Amino acid sequence: MILLSTLLIIGSAGLVLTGTPSKPEMSPVFPRDLLEANLLINLPATNSTWDYWGQGWIPQGCWDIATSHGLDPNDFTVLNVHYKDCPEIWTFCRHKDSSTSEVQMMDIFGRMPVHMRSYIRHLVATPALNDGAAAFTYSSGDCVVESVPGLSTMIHETSHSLDWHAMPQYSQPFSDTNVWQENYNQDSNTPTDYGRTNWMEDFAETGMVAVYDKVVPGGFGSIAANWNQILHQYATLQGYLGDTIIPGGSCTKRFANSAPVQKNATRKSLELGPKPDTNIKSPNITIIIPSKEVEGQVAYMHL
Repeated sequence: MILLSTLLIIGSAGLVLTGTPSKPEMSPVFPRDLLEANLLINLPATNSTWDYWGQGWIPQGCWDIATSHGLDPNDFTVLNVHYKDCPEIWTFCRHKDSSTSEVQMMDIFGRMPVHMRSYIRHLVATPALNDGAAAFTYSSGDCVVESVPGLSTMIHETSHSLDWHAMPQYSQPFSDTNVWQENYNQDSNTPTDYGRTNWMEDFAETGMVAVYDKVVPGGFGSIAANWNQILHQYATLQGYLGDTIIPGGSCTKRFANSAPVQKNATRKSLELGPKPDTNIKSPNITIIIPSKEVEGQVAYMHL
């Protein structure tokens, strides 16, 4: 683990560099399977309970995802998950044909640090959508998984939401600022080949490394002797996000939950269960305001 104070972090929120991350991926590449295994060991599951929504209701965010991908909202089960480290529930939506079980959704999501986890609104499990993606995240904070997600995949996807929303002092995604891009320019490499896709993916792939470096004994250098090839990237992410990527504590911020809507607009009200109350009630929770700068954006993680 490298202390941020030893680095020169340069840049401001003004003009950004042009192009995309063009530096080669780390050489040798770090072992992704070992990164995943060690994250699972060092980010234990969070105790949780759950309950199901009444018949006929689904969050608007899940309804929008279902209908935009040709899925029937009636094929989704909706559940509230109560993690011990947050007084507010998360609402998950699972399609009946998803390869990801409810238990797997609760387990892998609950392993992320709670302050990081708070930047996801709804977790949605679908069958494969024939887009070649493993998962994707909307700027609304909704995250879709098309296959059983690894913990590194969940961290990657959540890092997109952090990029968009966790540093409101910038009017654009942090990965678009020259703070990020000039620090990238001090490194010789990009974390992975996928991180070369665009600045958002560079940030999200770095997110996995930054969390690993903080939570696994020995830090990133324990699996990558060439850690210094991307040092400015993961140290910058750590420095700007601070405790957000550190385990412990309880949630202090959340997106407002999307409103409950009928799965089938023609269903008679007598056939519906009680309408769920999705309001954030804790006075200690600050509502995350989605950035207008990224409204409508979606970031994919391809297989």
